[in-house]
Amino acid sequence: MRSDVPVESIPCPFCRTDDPKPWVVENGFTAVKCNQCGLIYVNPRPTQDLIDKGVETGHHDEVEGGRNVVGRRSGRKVAIYRRTLGRMFKDVWSSQRPISWLDIGAGFGEVVEAVVSLAPRGSCIEGIEPMRPKAKHAQSRGLHVREGYLHAVDERFEFVSLIHVFSHLPDFRPFLADIKSVLKNKGEFYLETGNIADLRGSEDVPTQLDLPDHLVFAGERHIEGYLNEAGFEIVSLVRVRKDTVVNLAKQVVRKLQGRQVALVVPYTSQYRALQIRARLK
Repeated sequence: MRSDVPVESIPCPFCRTDDPKPWVVENGFTAVKCNQCGLIYVNPRPTQDLIDKGVETGHHDEVEGGRNVVGRRSGRKVAIYRRTLGRMFKDVWSSQRPISWLDIGAGFGEVVEAVVSLAPRGSCIEGIEPMRPKAKHAQSRGLHVREGYLHAVDERFEFVSLIHVFSHLPDFRPFLADIKSVLKNKGEFYLETGNIADLRGSEDVPTQLDLPDHLVFAGERHIEGYLNEAGFEIVSLVRVRKDTVVNLAKQVVRKLQGRQVALVVPYTSQYRALQIRARLK
């Protein structure tokens, strides 16, 4: 972290207590673990203006030397999401009833592309993405991905998805309220994130945390708590392990590139990707 970066200290985003202990340091920022509830979060963290700038541009100037997180479109992701969502919402696709779906943090539009291929004819499938380069790329491919933030959406949808976006959010509670505001009655919410706060220590994380692009890391109990508090019931929950031989090979390559990563022995980590389908009560 650059010495001139404005930062702010915060209480735990989940239980609101102020009783943290250091957990890991990456890119000059510290992720702490709440002694009361176990949530992991960056503290102190960049000010909201800096967070918004990173979200909109994909550049983190607060990191020494700068960091670009724009990335690029992945056709492999389209195939992965098509399989995952095809399984999780098999009943929806087989009904042949047109639906409305909004993917939040749509990136380059991979999830939108996957859902379009699955949804019955006549469905309305859209995405929203605040990072301009990603939104523009998705639009150039003919995908309905608008540039902007969720709070500016006026329409209501039957389904909303949030895939690997949770950790980018400074505070999930108000964001979840915005998600509820765009869902129709009995609408459904698909959430995918990791369970990093359930791990014994940072050495069990099968990838780097990418601080401060990622700000908050939950465990399964935190996600369930947020959803229950907001009036959602979990329809299905799938836990997918990531500490495979293939993942280890990728981490070795990143290590050789000089990136700060942990090398986790395959099939030993408690880390899981949580795939959750929830419904408004």
